[in-house]
Parts: sequence; structure tokens; C-alpha cells
Amino acid sequence: MSSAVKFLFLATMAISGFLLFQLQPMIARFILPWFGGSAATWTACMLFFQAGLLVGYAYAHLAIRPFPPKAQVAIHLILISGAIATLPITPSDTWKPNGIENPTGYIFLLLSGCTALPYAMLSATSPLLQSWLTILGAKTPSRFFAMSNFGSLLGLLSYPFFVDPLLPTTTQTLVWSWGFALFAVLMTGCGLATWLGVPLETSAIGIKKPHVEDRPKFSKISNWFALSALGSMLLLATTNEITSQVPVNPFLWVIPLSIYLLSFVIVFARPAAYRPNVYGPAFAIAVIVAFTLPLFLNDEYSLLRIASELLPFGLGCMICHGELSNRQPQSQDLTLYYMVMALGGAAGGVSISLLAPQLFADYWEYPATIIVVGIIGVASITPPFNKAAYTHRMLRPLAALVLIFSFVMIAYSSITESEEVIAQIRNFYGVIKVSEEEPDSPTDHLLIMTQSGENQGEQYMDEKLRLKPACDFAADSGLGLALDYLTLRNPSLGRKLGAVGLGVGIMAASSNANDTVHYYELNPAVTDFANKYFFYLKDSAAKIDVVHGDGRLTLERELTTGSQQYDLLHVDAFRGNAPPVHLMTKEAFEIYLRHLKNDGFLIVTSHPGYLNASSLFRGLAKELGLTVKWFSSPVDCGSDVGFAVFTRDEKFLLQENVKKRISQWPDNGSRTVLWTDQSSSLMSLMVWR
Repeated sequence: MSSAVKFLFLATMAISGFLLFQLQPMIARFILPWFGGSAATWTACMLFFQAGLLVGYAYAHLAIRPFPPKAQVAIHLILISGAIATLPITPSDTWKPNGIENPTGYIFLLLSGCTALPYAMLSATSPLLQSWLTILGAKTPSRFFAMSNFGSLLGLLSYPFFVDPLLPTTTQTLVWSWGFALFAVLMTGCGLATWLGVPLETSAIGIKKPHVEDRPKFSKISNWFALSALGSMLLLATTNEITSQVPVNPFLWVIPLSIYLLSFVIVFARPAAYRPNVYGPAFAIAVIVAFTLPLFLNDEYSLLRIASELLPFGLGCMICHGELSNRQPQSQDLTLYYMVMALGGAAGGVSISLLAPQLFADYWEYPATIIVVGIIGVASITPPFNKAAYTHRMLRPLAALVLIFSFVMIAYSSITESEEVIAQIRNFYGVIKVSEEEPDSPTDHLLIMTQSGENQGEQYMDEKLRLKPACDFAADSGLGLALDYLTLRNPSLGRKLGAVGLGVGIMAASSNANDTVHYYELNPAVTDFANKYFFYLKDSAAKIDVVHGDGRLTLERELTTGSQQYDLLHVDAFRGNAPPVHLMTKEAFEIYLRHLKNDGFLIVTSHPGYLNASSLFRGLAKELGLTVKWFSSPVDCGSDVGFAVFTRDEKFLLQENVKKRISQWPDNGSRTVLWTDQSSSLMSLMVWR
């Protein structure tokens, strides 16, 4: 086989891997706003793509294998032509959901309609081309798998740093579609090379079947499946853990997946790089760091904490994939090997995406998977028989002790935390908890709701105190000042108020009998908890209405029947310390303004932290002709929560009590950033620390 043919096959594998893993963050980023910015959107997409990988590998093994090589080429090129006919992959607006409580099935349907055939063809490329290489006489076709993974890694890393910041989302899908057309040309070249290079003795028959005694045993196949499933579970569980309490960011999707792929590249390109006696103990130590470091960190979103969780993840991937690489079969069984790997990956995805939310009330699949990987890591340590090698002989028991200590730390942490939690539920949108503080104190008895780690509001249980809003939302906050001003401006009229994000319903505490308050809440479980454990909605004299569904999409649909004419619209839908991206674009703000009276108020709650939205607020105000001011929390609140208040009513800003509370922007700057639906990146607001 000539060097030119080898290069053609390598280039085709690399480009297929590049497109395969560019598609995952790209399409998830595209549809993320349609599902409320939930981190589970990425998990659902990952599960779909794992299933797509399985379909591609199964097609390469089961459908192609019985046919002679030339028939394989013809069948595959026909299917690729069919995939080209489905381009471009851009999802149309007709796919936008309408208040689906558990969207996983709908996400599968959407992705199937837009990407299924192109993705399956890309997935089949690596095992199929390796099979053709075997026919053409290549001695180590599995080494080409590393090139496919290298292309995948390049595709992933280029997305958050180059593709997403530079190209609008629709343009991204169009460019990808042209890239698939290029892949089709290269794949045609590989097909022609195979067609012309097939030896005469194999031109009319399929791949020679191995003797029964040469076939992989069930125990070996089970190991392939289990190790692949465990690696997939580790990937998704770690990604869930990292993104469960921070704004959904493609960067945080891509990094774990890149580490996952890098481990494949390393162990398949150079199997000797995996050394169990190194990775087993290192993993056990890294687990201790990951589970003890948060006890000493005040900032739960710090890069140090994320790095501490990625360290055992990377080492765990090396253990799973290193053991998998050590169990590679002969070349004639490679397609079976890859199909079982894909089946294991899909099974791991099902375990984390579908089963774990039903089995666990919190993200316990993460420590559970870590412990199982640790057991495999310890078991893989092989001390030498030399009695003098005392250090080596002690590796396994020492690593086991470290692992046991980690398990004790996990158990202690869960028991300590659960003592304050009186209610908890988990669904597609995250984990909701209600915690209790000072239950024996008549004046300090407090309930707090959190969703995916973010405080959704709190309330004193004493009847005299429970209608008092939380400190951040008090009368001298940005929201409180605007509400009081509206009352003074039209004392005889009730106020019409809207809020994107219910929480515990704190704004209802500042409402009067003549007021109307419309809440837009994505997660029905939040409404259930707000009604069951808190009193803001029950005790309010105002007319309260809660609409379920994504706030922006619901407001957009309401425009078909006319504007709500709100006096004030409050955007308070958080993931981590920033609202979901799709609620903060120019197009989103245009929808909000169409629902506001001309002299109304648009107020956005913000938590300046490692993401600082100050430049974005200024950019939106400049673009839309609004005045925006920042109101930080009162000093005695001890909180960094603040309000960006947008208005065209200049009289409000001239009030003495208002002028006293206007604060310096958290970034102490004047730079502006503008997000649109086609171009937005959390990287532009990132504060590196």
C-alpha cells in the first residue's frame, strides 16, 4: 500500500473525527436556549451522540461485514450520498419546544431529524476504514484509531476558542455542512482506493471469518463493554458535577470530553504509556484531593476546584482506556471490538442520563463512579514478586486505604449536609433542596431553597417576619426602589409585574392588593416547593399567576396576542452566578421591551463572580437606547448580589434615595459587550482567578 493511500486514509479519519466532535458542542449550543439553558441538555445530547456512535459502529460490523469489499464501498457511498441530501444540519424554528417537562425524548427526536444520518456515517468511518486497511494489507490498522481521536480532540478544542466566538451559530452549522461535503469527497477516494486495491482472492467474498476457537470469549467481550461503559459514566458524571452549579458553558463541556479523547489518543497510539502501577495510586491520591479541597475553598466556582475534579477524571480515563487498549483483539475482530466499545459507551450514557436521575436525589453517580474506577485502578496494580521490592508490594494496599478514606469523606459530607435538608427532588433541570436553619428559634427559624447549588430565596417562618423580603430584595435594593417608585408614580393604580424565574416568590412580598404578578418558571418542581414550604405566594394580597416553560419562549409566544404592558419585568433566572445566555441577548431584550410600558423598568439580578456581566449590561443599554445603573446589595446583607436597572424614566434616577444607592459597576470599567442569538460567549465575561 502506497504512502499516498495511507495519507488519504489518515486524512479521512482525522477529518471525520474533527466533524464528529465539532457537531456535538455545536448542535448542543444551538438548541440550548430552547431548553432553558439546562446543563441536562448537554447530557441528553451526549447520550444521543453515544447512541449514534453505536449505530455507526454496528453498521460497520453487522451490515457491512457479510458483503465483499467492493459491495461495502458501493453501499457506504450510497448512504453518504443520502446523508448529503439531508444537509444543512441547521435546526429550524419549528423544532422549538412548547413547555415540555422532561425534554430528553424530544431532544432525541430533534437531533434525529437534523443530524442522524450524517452523524452515523461519520461514526462508521474509523472501524470501516480500519477494516478496509486490513484488506489492503496494513499491519497495524488500529494505530489509525489514534489519528481519528486526534482529529476529534482538535475539533473539540477549536470550538470554544475559535468557532463559537468567531462565527454566528447558524453560520457554524452551514460551515460544518460544507465540511461534511469535503469528507464525502475524501471518503469516495478511500472507497476507490479500496475498490482498486482489493486482492483477487478477496474481491468476491467478505472478510474471512475466524475459526470458532479464535473468536473473543464472552469474558473478554464483557471486559470491553464494562470498561467502555465505566469510562463513559465517568465522563458524564464528572461533566454533570462540574456544570451543575455554574452557567452552562461550551468550554466546560469541551474540556472533560477533550481529556476523555486525549486518553484514547495516548493509549492507542502508545499502549506502553499506560502504567497501572503509576496511574492506580495517583488516581487514589487525586480522589482525596478532589473531595477534601472544597472543604477549604470559599468560592465553589473557583478554577482550582474544577481542576481538582478534572485531575482524577483524567487519571480515571487513563485507567479505563488503558485497560481497554491492553485487551485489543486481532485485526479481524476490530469492528466487533469497536461496536462493543460503542455499546458500552451508550450503556454508560443511559446510566447517567436516564437511570441516575431516577435512582439518586443528588449527583451521587459522580462519587459512585469514582469509587468503582478506583477499585479497578487498585486491582490493576501488579506488584513484582521480588520480596526486596517492598515499596512496590505496598502500592496496592496503600492505594486501597486511600480509596477507603475517600469513601469515608464522601459519606461524612453527605450525612453532614443532609442534616439540614428537609426536602429534595431531582429532575431534568437539576436538584432542588429546601434547607432549614435555626428550627428551635422563634425569630431566626429560616427555610432556604437552592437549585443546583444556587440560592433561590429564603423566608423566615415566624408569622410576623415571613412577609419581610430577603435582605437582597429589601426596599433599598434596586428592585425595591423601582417598586416603591412605581407606587408613588401612580398611587391609585395597581402595578402589573412580571418575573422570569419564580424561586420562592420573594417579589410577591412587595406586592399590594391591586397588583398583578406573572411568574415565568421553567421548572415545575420549583413551583411545587414554593407553594408547599414557603408563604410568599400564599400570603400575598396580589393576584399571582405562574406560567411554566422557558421565560423567553413563553414571552415570545405571548406577543402573538399582544403586549403584557408590564410596569416592571424582573429577570431572575439563574444558573450559577449568571442568567442563561439566551435570556441576555439583544433579541431577548427586544422581547422584554415589547412587553414593557414605555416608562417601565427592566431589572436583571446578577451575581458578579468569575463571570461579570457589567460590560454586557452596558452594551445592551447602549444598543437599545436605555439607561442602565447598577445597584449593589446593602452592605449589611453580606452578599454580592446586585441589580442592573434598565429604564427610560429619567425622573426615577433623580430621586434622592435612588441617587444614594447607585453603585460603581463591579468591573470598575466602561467596556461594552453585545450578545446576539447568533453570537454570544460566556468567555467574554470570564474573570480569571
